[in-house]
Amino acid sequence: MRHLFLPLICSILLLIPAVTRAQTAAQQTTASVFIDALIGHQWDRLESLSHPSLREKITRDKWETLINDLVAKAGPVQSHRLVSATPNGSYASIIHNVLFEKDSLAFRVVVDSLNLVGGFWLDPIKKEYRFLPPAYADTNAFTERELTVGKGGEYPLPATLTVPKGKGPFPAAVLVHGSGPSDRDETIAGNKIFRDIAWGLASRGVMVLRYEKRTKQYGSKMNRYKVTVQEETIDDALLAIALLKQQPEADTTHLTLIGHSLGAMLAPEIAAHAPSVDAVAMLAPIARPLEVVISDQLRFIASMQDTISAEEQAKLDAELDKAKQIQDGSLMPTKTLLNMPATYFYDLHKRDQHAYARALGRPIFIARGTKDYQAPQMDYIMWQDILKDVPHTAFRTYDNCYHLFIPTDARPGPWNYQQEGHVVESLIDDLTSWCKTFTLPDDGGSGK
Repeated sequence: MRHLFLPLICSILLLIPAVTRAQTAAQQTTASVFIDALIGHQWDRLESLSHPSLREKITRDKWETLINDLVAKAGPVQSHRLVSATPNGSYASIIHNVLFEKDSLAFRVVVDSLNLVGGFWLDPIKKEYRFLPPAYADTNAFTERELTVGKGGEYPLPATLTVPKGKGPFPAAVLVHGSGPSDRDETIAGNKIFRDIAWGLASRGVMVLRYEKRTKQYGSKMNRYKVTVQEETIDDALLAIALLKQQPEADTTHLTLIGHSLGAMLAPEIAAHAPSVDAVAMLAPIARPLEVVISDQLRFIASMQDTISAEEQAKLDAELDKAKQIQDGSLMPTKTLLNMPATYFYDLHKRDQHAYARALGRPIFIARGTKDYQAPQMDYIMWQDILKDVPHTAFRTYDNCYHLFIPTDARPGPWNYQQEGHVVESLIDDLTSWCKTFTLPDDGGSGK
């Protein structure tokens, strides 16, 4: 996911001659006070701490524009803290991590021997994630082994099978990714939601297969203008299902397809071409055409910004116009919407997932997080209407969860992905019940 602050000024730099002198605590204080002044719009104080060459290069109007742009895009500043102070002769390079409401950024300040600020940068914060297991996963309750989806074919994909300890056979599930290149864990920022699901289910007696997505493993070899969801998702999902069925521990009467986002939207079609699938779980599926949902997402994100520049508005209008042209079939096949060619959308228009779902004849479970702006309430309600007369369907919502089914206290928006967390345990419990019995427990979540 693109950083919220791009494209903004990424570097404001003055070259400063090196003079040998040790770093002092006073320089750290100057940097902290300078950042306080910038955040607090205290321009007289900021200028009093600035080297004359910096005052000449960056006027108070430019400083004000900079901080206002940052706040407009990422919300008010919550706090900042010292991360490092590196001496360089008589100068010191001092970095503070600044936490905004929706994102974070590093402010790098260079302070000279007179305790004046001579250089300033904005840097993305490089986060190191630990990826700890969720509390509900008992890593002593299962083992994992490496397999290959599509072994011997053109696109063999590394895969992991998570198998409960004990005597099988075990109910089994295969996980199908959302949009974009993705690894087998569906790693997004500091979260591994497919690993959470696999480990959570295996801790409760369900074996799970997850695999690298083709566009992750072979994206550089693929011609995006020739890729449809058939090559991106469906073909490999069918191979994964066949591989899972062949495993000696698998209960082939309880094989569940679990799709997330794009994988959820395509799950009815995948299952329709895989008779061995006994049930489907659709996590955060959309029900409307993809370009329509994308348009709503773009408008929603824009509405969350305090201000939008003329350049940003022009880019937004251009994408929205292309989405309209895709709807009426007038956009040239080589044109793109958010870097996806029109041919990708036109192919989706030919695939009636509603019809596949209604005709599937197998249990279907649809889940949604209440803070999911990417698969909004409208689509959830549409799926309830589409399947209202279809037996063996279940619906459930998960309070305060966003698109990854991770709880958040923040407002819905792209910034949710910056938060580390785990798939909510109630979804793991519900998926366990679904994989074992094709029903949901009475006490979980809410919904139909």
